[in-house]
Amino acid sequence: MSLFGENLQYYRKRENMTQEQLAEQLEVSRQTISKWEAGSSYAEMEKLLQLCDLFSCDLDTLLRKEAGESELEDNLQHRRRMKEFRKWITCGVALLITAAASYEILAGLGQRNEAVRQTLFMVLAMAGILILVVQGLKDSDYRKKHPFIQDFYTQEEKEEFDSHFPARIAAGVGLILAGLLIGMNGESLPLPDDMNEEFYYGIFLVIVAAAVSILIYTGMHKQEYDVEAYNKENNLKNTEANGPVAVWCGCIMLLATILFLIAGLVFHLWEICWIVYPVGGLFCGMATLILNRKK
Repeated sequence: MSLFGENLQYYRKRENMTQEQLAEQLEVSRQTISKWEAGSSYAEMEKLLQLCDLFSCDLDTLLRKEAGESELEDNLQHRRRMKEFRKWITCGVALLITAAASYEILAGLGQRNEAVRQTLFMVLAMAGILILVVQGLKDSDYRKKHPFIQDFYTQEEKEEFDSHFPARIAAGVGLILAGLLIGMNGESLPLPDDMNEEFYYGIFLVIVAAAVSILIYTGMHKQEYDVEAYNKENNLKNTEANGPVAVWCGCIMLLATILFLIAGLVFHLWEICWIVYPVGGLFCGMATLILNRKK
């Protein structure tokens, strides 16, 4: 049996197709399929391309590689990439919110040196923005190289994740509500003499960063299981949907940073302009859920 014949048989059995069913789809006889699999004859180019479309594989893999091993390698690579992508996107957004939190916490602890507070804010904010930009470019490059992947995920995996999904979303929303209680009552909470209520505003932002991280990470993890949407995006070259979470979260938090700097540097509203970050974080969380819902 030739490598092409072995791969054809592997793909056919993977799809639970009989030789008759495959022959019907390709508009050839069952004997032709049998000869291809036995290696006694080869398919013409038109039929090879049809097989690639049917089994979602490339021509090189169909003819020259061992399909089973190649598929396992692609499985592991895709899982690693998706895990890395959602981890760094979450980290980038969290850093942007933490940048504002550090500004408020330092002010609350009595640090009146504006240069120190602004420097720490800018370092964290720029780190977050750079992470989002780099990961967005990496994701775009990965999608170009892997425009189509198999649905490697088992039904058990998906059901296991779905069973925990509502609780994780509820945890993120609950954290935001808990943070709001602290932020809204900062003036009434006990403080040492050398501290002020801005400390609690900073704590509120830290909680928001944690909450938004949970929402984004969970939303992107759910998105990973929607292989059909991934393939549809790349095959249709839908630029609006390509890398949606990274693009939207990056734009939202970049806009929040611009508004923060304008309000602080131009209008000297440092004591209230931090609010753009929790608002931006909430929009990131909502964008993640909405984009996944559409798919």
